[in-house]
Amino acid sequence: MDKKWVGVLIVLLIIGVFAVAMSVLPSLDHNVAVQESQETTGTVQALDIDVTEDDDGDESYSPVVTYQYTVDGQTYTADNVFPGQFDRYKSSRSWAQGIVNSYSVGEEIPVYYRGYEPSQAYIRNEGLPDSWLFGIGYAALAAVAGVWFVYVGFKRWRQRQWIENTPTENAQSLSIGPSEIEGYARPGKDGRMTAPFSTEECVVAEYEIKQYEEDDGDEGGSWKTIESDVLHVPFTVDDATGELLVRPHDEATYDLDPGDWTETYVDSSDRGPGPIQRFVRNHESVSFPSDSAGRENDRNYRQNLIRSDESVYVFGTVQPRDSVEAGGSQADRLVVEKVEDGSMREPMFLISDDEQTDLIDRRRWALWRLPVGALFLAGALAIVLFIFGPELGLRVPVFR
Repeated sequence: MDKKWVGVLIVLLIIGVFAVAMSVLPSLDHNVAVQESQETTGTVQALDIDVTEDDDGDESYSPVVTYQYTVDGQTYTADNVFPGQFDRYKSSRSWAQGIVNSYSVGEEIPVYYRGYEPSQAYIRNEGLPDSWLFGIGYAALAAVAGVWFVYVGFKRWRQRQWIENTPTENAQSLSIGPSEIEGYARPGKDGRMTAPFSTEECVVAEYEIKQYEEDDGDEGGSWKTIESDVLHVPFTVDDATGELLVRPHDEATYDLDPGDWTETYVDSSDRGPGPIQRFVRNHESVSFPSDSAGRENDRNYRQNLIRSDESVYVFGTVQPRDSVEAGGSQADRLVVEKVEDGSMREPMFLISDDEQTDLIDRRRWALWRLPVGALFLAGALAIVLFIFGPELGLRVPVFR
């Protein structure tokens, strides 16, 4: 199971718990209070405004109306203004003052209590609490995550099927269409490429730059990815029967051996080795960090390479070359590249320096994402129904 995806799942679940606690539950409690309400008459006992202050000194205000009412001979005292048991605060004092001013001590008012719990009541319904917006925001995020998990699960499952069920061909006997070939990566005639952070010659380079950023206060910090990409040049696959030209492109899948990552740690007071300095100077999106105390602005320059003469696996669509030199071999007449016009089938374009068995193993549990995706989609739908169900004529479930 991919650790990166497990990490994404954990983060989404943590966000989900927070979203449910902070936004969905208040809206659900509001809807239940309105749905289960029964009306009686009460008397206003006292009026006030509750004021809270956050860490920045900003104040929030909530109206307080204390009232008494009687249900089945039992007298209750409450100060809950709105449906549900969650307090509502706003930054506007005039909002709270306006509500308080609409009542007077001794006034008789309608009171709406829960039939199964008469001590819980409200006197004013101004619609859902503002937190419903956060609930809908998370529902949208959960829906997108659900679709993404399902999509990636099917995609990686299909990749596994193609890798596992497609016979490996040699360069001299390749047929037109989807195929796979293994051999050694040789630099192409179109030029050579030097690794981003070293002097090694390569044909594919996946890299990322992580920078350490201190958190506010004394809570430590974390590594943030500030730049990442995959660089590539055309190369040939030499399998001893011939050399097949491969033209990588940005949309291909690059599944490099996860154990081949190398790191170069650079303190913020230093600019690093020559190759790193050259890379930073040649890329407008990256600049040298400012010198800071401690680990702040320190960097990790990470790269994973398919080096020249390293073993390589390519799955792609074999196509005839546009121009072929006279007297060339079968492999010289063919190329693996992106299908531009849709005239040929292209199930995937994958380049790796790993063994086929490892590529298959990394996709063995690809379909675990399907039930996870379905769970997120169901959760998104449940949130929407909990919030807007009454507007659609649906009853909200009551948990007593």
